[in-house]
Amino acid sequence: MKIYITALFATLLLATSCSDFLDRQPLDEVSSGNYWATSDDGVKAVNNCYRYLGDSWYRIFLSAATDDSYSWSNWPADVQFVGNGSATSSQSYFSHFWTQHYNTIAAANNVLDNIDEIPSMDEGLRERLKAEAKVIRAYAYQQLVGYFGDVPLVTYIQPIEEFEVARTPKEEVVDFIVQELEAAGEVLPESYSGEDVGRVTKGAALALEARTLLYAERWEEAAQVAAEVMALNYAIDGDYLSLFDGTNTNSPEIILAAQYIKNTYPTASATWLGAPSLGGWGQVVPLNSLVETYECTDGLPIGESPLYDSENPFENRDPRLGMTIILPGTEVNGITIDVTQTGSIDQLGQNNASYSGYYYKKGVPADIEGNWDGNSHNDEVLIRYAEVLMIYAEAKTQMGEIDQSVYDAINAIRSRPGVGMPDVTSATAPSQDALMEVIMRERRVEFALEEHRLFDIRRWEIAEDVMPGTALGIFNDFDESRGDFGEHVRVEERQFDPQRDYLWAIPVNEIEINPNLEQNPNW
Repeated sequence: MKIYITALFATLLLATSCSDFLDRQPLDEVSSGNYWATSDDGVKAVNNCYRYLGDSWYRIFLSAATDDSYSWSNWPADVQFVGNGSATSSQSYFSHFWTQHYNTIAAANNVLDNIDEIPSMDEGLRERLKAEAKVIRAYAYQQLVGYFGDVPLVTYIQPIEEFEVARTPKEEVVDFIVQELEAAGEVLPESYSGEDVGRVTKGAALALEARTLLYAERWEEAAQVAAEVMALNYAIDGDYLSLFDGTNTNSPEIILAAQYIKNTYPTASATWLGAPSLGGWGQVVPLNSLVETYECTDGLPIGESPLYDSENPFENRDPRLGMTIILPGTEVNGITIDVTQTGSIDQLGQNNASYSGYYYKKGVPADIEGNWDGNSHNDEVLIRYAEVLMIYAEAKTQMGEIDQSVYDAINAIRSRPGVGMPDVTSATAPSQDALMEVIMRERRVEFALEEHRLFDIRRWEIAEDVMPGTALGIFNDFDESRGDFGEHVRVEERQFDPQRDYLWAIPVNEIEINPNLEQNPNW
């Protein structure tokens, strides 16, 4: 598992759209023997850890591994095979995340192994930097156990003789994550100022801890830690779309983000998400199952609401539908996108056009200029306050401790200015099961295109229900030349093996070089 040491002296590449705390001077300008000499060395080494949080060429494709989205191409990410159930253990998508997160861990281990060697360093700064590295390492492990289950737990830079590491039980890794985040939360500040804005905070450590506990079904602890975050200075933002289009990077709702800067350290999100009219490839596109999940404005699902009109299916719907998905005739950055318009480059069947008839609006930068990804700089939001509220609500509901605070947490999100969906109450969700149904639906629509859906359908064990079958797109009532006229567009056939697909395969190349690694079942 030589990937553990590949990040030891990686070049610093990451910059930030809201501060300049990430110095890009390469660490390899000095030798490892004399590097750990000054406080500045320690800061730069921790800055190197932050570069691994950015992953816009792969993370955004996670949605296509779920029932939310589809990816028509297998470059740069061969996620299509993961989504339709035909993946093998040699899938590069699996290898990418394994390598990416272990490189993150290596960079953090490098800091934690060496930063105490720096003489004459302010102890408060030293402890804060160590806490930052621990949180970033914990994030990597939280992701790894979600994808692969049991994974090797490595907490230091290994000598060669220790490369062949066995997998650690998931429960032990989770315990380690929680312990590390608890310790880091006691050291980190609640906020930063000036050039340090964007660094890991106390809130980020606690929010990640709450997520880890929720996923581990440790409900009481999850609720308690989420409540600690709720007591900090975060708030639901009044402008939902701005959280993802690059115009609101300092929002009080954003707890942790991978940050970018225009032309200097760009993100490729505009390419993967944007419609052809916006210079994009329409590569990650919504499926109809996601569209149908958004409630009507009376707070009822479309199958129950008298407001739903199948002839005008996008009317009287949760406003987040139009904020998240480009519906026919939607204007984005001054350009009207309409797949129903004959001759449009965005129309079904055109080059780089959506295979489903829908495009994402959420995640498209507000100032895209249509030239590859050079002008995309909207941050990747990793943790935000809305997630903390949903963690609290779900954990309390799962325990059966449903009180007004649970409804208040959910409704704070639904009542966001510009959204204004009706409150959930004990009358509209009168039982534990009914409230969980609301929570599951709310998480899906609120966090669409973020990384949560993959983890949610696994931990709720519903992937075997929602993944198999025909993935559908828009209802085609506009193009008589197509064979699917009068039907929903058929995107692809999918399968899901519950005996295999709840975990990804350990990359086959890792098993080949490490005889102590065992493969996940049925891969």
